[in-house]
Amino acid sequence: MTLKNNFMLMKLHINALIWCSVLVFFSCEKPEENISAPRYGIQSITAQFADESSSEQFTSDQEPPFGDTIRIQFPKYYPRNTSNPIDITHMRITATLPVNVTVQPKLNVMDLTKFNTIEVINSNGTIDKYVITGEIVE
Repeated sequence: MTLKNNFMLMKLHINALIWCSVLVFFSCEKPEENISAPRYGIQSITAQFADESSSEQFTSDQEPPFGDTIRIQFPKYYPRNTSNPIDITHMRITATLPVNVTVQPKLNVMDLTKFNTIEVINSNGTIDKYVITGEIVE
């Protein structure tokens, strides 16, 4: 090959590289944010007996977004239609959370006759504090 042919071939390769770089640069788009997906907060919360004596789950009648205090409702007597007062001192708490949302301390067994404070760390880094407690309803 002659020097002129080598120069033309090198120029062709450089042009191809430039066009590929331009194409890659302009074809990269920032993905749109999925605004339909929740990014924070507790979506639902349930309680059930920690000793697993029953599979019944108790919930709050509040709708998300919850206020500062989440009250989980319980019947006065359990099993229902008996005269046995319900014991809500050892209840296993579970929650439905969006992706990348965490709870501290981790949800586990709680005494719902007391006020239990948790922090929800949202996917954007903000922190929401909630109090979880039980509410006996007639």
